[in-house]
Amino acid sequence: MIKEAIQKVVLKRDLSREEMEEVMREVMTGSASPAQIASFVTALRMKGESPEEITVAAKAIKRKVSGISVEEDVLCLDREEITVESETILRTSKGFSEGTNIFNVSTATALVLAGGGLKVAKYGRRSASPLCGCADVIEALGIDLDMTSTQLERCLKEIGICFIYEPLAKNGLRHIIDLREKIGIRTIFNLLDPLINPAGAKIQVLGVYEPGLTETMAAVLKNLGIEKGLVVHGKDTLDEISITGETKVTELRNGEIRSYLIKPEDFGLRRAKPEEIKGGTKEENAKIILEILRGVQDAKREITVLNAAAGFMIAEKAKDFKEGIEQANRSIDSGEAFRKLVNLIDFTNSDRRYLRNPYEAAN
Repeated sequence: MIKEAIQKVVLKRDLSREEMEEVMREVMTGSASPAQIASFVTALRMKGESPEEITVAAKAIKRKVSGISVEEDVLCLDREEITVESETILRTSKGFSEGTNIFNVSTATALVLAGGGLKVAKYGRRSASPLCGCADVIEALGIDLDMTSTQLERCLKEIGICFIYEPLAKNGLRHIIDLREKIGIRTIFNLLDPLINPAGAKIQVLGVYEPGLTETMAAVLKNLGIEKGLVVHGKDTLDEISITGETKVTELRNGEIRSYLIKPEDFGLRRAKPEEIKGGTKEENAKIILEILRGVQDAKREITVLNAAAGFMIAEKAKDFKEGIEQANRSIDSGEAFRKLVNLIDFTNSDRRYLRNPYEAAN
């Protein structure tokens, strides 16, 4: 089937639901060769993935990946793509193998949201590049990622935040991860990562790498049964809400999809230069996050606050971005965001003889 699908996609024709289901079966079972899979996803990228194609692929992946059981409502947060629902936030994936060299905004954002009373289950993976992925900086902060599903559930319940590492790798889909990194361009695989949503969130916030994808991904969220969602693409920061320029936001509410633009000046924030939010190694990025949580006032804090505001707003803990910014600032200035980090480090290292100090872990 995949051979026929490649031929059809090369002609820029969308696949039917049945055709996409069969292709995904071959991809996931290993029936299709790496060359065939690479050809297919590259051709699909050149055609432009349709909402139906992405939806079918996402459902196939979700059936394969085991989730975690949570009693509370879930809010899922991601950058290569975000998820959210009233109480819990789950970050799906972010590697820095492409795109801009900014620090791990979404990791800092998750801690600020947790400090503001939301439960956060954040997904991360390591970067395939010399730069820093989510899992890299999490470990640099002293957080142990080697946890079972039961431990993750308990961590989320007791601490209010947990990090889920590479659910694809843990569910027999390592070949997809390896191929995704080797292809060298963003493909449908990058769009699928954040849609895994192991905690079953009904509200999502996704950050996407192309402005034209915001409406497409909002339609996918609707197809997947998401009740409320934001899909964002920011200038310079790509899959973050930007403080260096405009951000395109596509919002899903009550089954309706609408798009609008926001800019930092709308909320009394200064427009920053790209170099002001630059990141570096995992140790450097961990240090940046610690400085934000300690209350350092700079552009890195402001981009974190603005992205956290989106989470508070879509989770209906704030009526709008402006009120969400106020909540994010309180989370930092009260010390609650930093306390979440310390508690998380303590919990994930509780079976060890020592506790890594977060300041030492980043140096």
